[in-house]
Amino acid sequence: MPQSLSKVILHIIFSTKNREPWLDYDMQPRMHAYLATICRDLGTEFVRVGGVADHVHIVTTLPRTLSQAELIEQIKKITSKWILWQRGYGAFSVSPSQLMPCCNM
Repeated sequence: MPQSLSKVILHIIFSTKNREPWLDYDMQPRMHAYLATICRDLGTEFVRVGGVADHVHIVTTLPRTLSQAELIEQIKKITSKWILWQRGYGAFSVSPSQLMPCCNM
């Protein structure tokens, strides 16, 4: 039986609406954990989340079943119940060799 293989690693960045500092020090760990859970639920194999008060960074694999735009749309849509996000995002491919040792896949 034929199989498909895909290992696309993305670094995704998006901001809170109007770059408001809504992700305060207490909120960040909860939001980062929630973002990681959503990514895993959407079928990613690997995820690291971080950021500051006005934006988040997500490093994750792209599932074979979703486009980049669909993945980010779902992440933002699900989390928009708690945080309003600015329109748009940045997404960049990452080489496995560029991941930090703690993040090797």
